[in-house]
Amino acid sequence: MMTQPKTLVLIDSLYEQYGLDGAERDGILFLPMLRGQWTGRAIRAARKAHLSLNLPGRELWLGDWTRAAGDYDTIVLADAGNTPNVVRYLKQRYPRKRVIVWYRNPVAATLSPDALDRSACEVWSFDPADCAAYGMRYNPQFYIPRDSGGPQAIRQDVFFVGQDKGRGPLLAQMEQALQEAGCRTRFCIVGVNSPRLSYREIVAEIAASRVVVDCPCAGQAGLTLRPLEALFYRRKLLTTSPDIKTRDFYHPGWVFVWGQDDPGALGDFLARPWQGPDEACRDAYGLKAWVDRFAT
Repeated sequence: MMTQPKTLVLIDSLYEQYGLDGAERDGILFLPMLRGQWTGRAIRAARKAHLSLNLPGRELWLGDWTRAAGDYDTIVLADAGNTPNVVRYLKQRYPRKRVIVWYRNPVAATLSPDALDRSACEVWSFDPADCAAYGMRYNPQFYIPRDSGGPQAIRQDVFFVGQDKGRGPLLAQMEQALQEAGCRTRFCIVGVNSPRLSYREIVAEIAASRVVVDCPCAGQAGLTLRPLEALFYRRKLLTTSPDIKTRDFYHPGWVFVWGQDDPGALGDFLARPWQGPDEACRDAYGLKAWVDRFAT
């Protein structure tokens, strides 16, 4: 009887974001890459220096996965400042294991692929443009839904959350047009008119909204989390990305493309019931499907 391949996923921020409990499911164990108790700039610098050297005691900085890694066939890490050092640690300790670095951010905003030893790991990305530019393999974004706390009363029609990142004028234009169309809006621009929201707070706001706004940064071709949040929580999506129409989940009954679709049809879009893909399409963007794509 063939045993099921097992995958260890090490991504710090997504672990906290999705509220995972450290339990293995479907042969997948999802844990933080680094220990979370180390804070402060000086300590983080010491951690990075120690991890970069081939010295004993590196496990001090690493998560509890170091005791379990030997039981897994594939280890997936995300792009982060310490990722090259953890790749080096893994290949020294487990030279026969398959190690993958998956970019969940555009290269322009994160770790340079040149920092990775490609003889020690495979390099994949959520962004097809980066894949073409840097010789990566493609695996799109995934999503793990969180409990939104049960049915929520609708408090606003349209919700946005994110940092400015040069999008401020466009977001202001969108919000003004929506308000003029009679929409109740909540645009949380972190550091401008809103503090940083916890992910639990973001999910609660999505549950209390009819429409989620997706506004990718200039040059980003990869799918952000906002379309997947709208998909999994059955909310309509207002996006500035025309590429969304190439996605398998696209349907004009739940997606409106700002700057491309007829502005005169926005009111009708907001008023009609949600019409979106079935559960099988949502499953294609879940954690298991994401892990399975690394095997193709």
